[in-house]
Amino acid sequence: MKLIQSLIASGLLLMLVSCGASSKKEAVSQKDTAVTSVGEPTMPPEVVQYAGNISNEQTENLVRLTLRDLYKDDLSKNLISEESRKFIFFQYDLNGDSKNEIFVGLTGPYFCGSGGCTILLLDDQGNPITTFTVSDSPVVIDTDKKSQGWYDLFILSGGEYHIMKFNGKSYPSNPSVQPVLELLPGDGLPRALNYLNEPYPWFNF
Repeated sequence: MKLIQSLIASGLLLMLVSCGASSKKEAVSQKDTAVTSVGEPTMPPEVVQYAGNISNEQTENLVRLTLRDLYKDDLSKNLISEESRKFIFFQYDLNGDSKNEIFVGLTGPYFCGSGGCTILLLDDQGNPITTFTVSDSPVVIDTDKKSQGWYDLFILSGGEYHIMKFNGKSYPSNPSVQPVLELLPGDGLPRALNYLNEPYPWFNF
């Protein structure tokens, strides 16, 4: 009888040890799984619908060199403060040649006044196409209509969007004197330099 009781007790002890080991193994397995899950690389979220504002080091350096060259005289005279030596950019193919033009947004008292700021449009080599004055962001690209093979633009000036049409060489430089867009641009159109609503990185020149 004592032998039978001893065997039963030994069996219960083995079952308890086995269950504890099993539970510990499961816990370790779950812990490892959790670590693996957290440690797995994830794709960064999409920055915006139109990826033209994603930081591109080559374009960043191209724009920086262009700005330093365009404003070298005033830079040498320290007429452009540190506050004004910042820029953002947005790339988009405006004429269907598979080469991105570059919108450059500028800031600070040197480039901005009560009427708006200066916005540059460069070709893919950094050559100026148009310098827009008294302009506010964003610049809306009308992908439904072209003039001389280039998309029309809607640029804010004086609180209204103005229609900017390419004339074969450039766009008009002063949007405030161009026709006013009677309706707001559609949400599906690309918006360049929309830094108030999208995460644009600012660079120095």
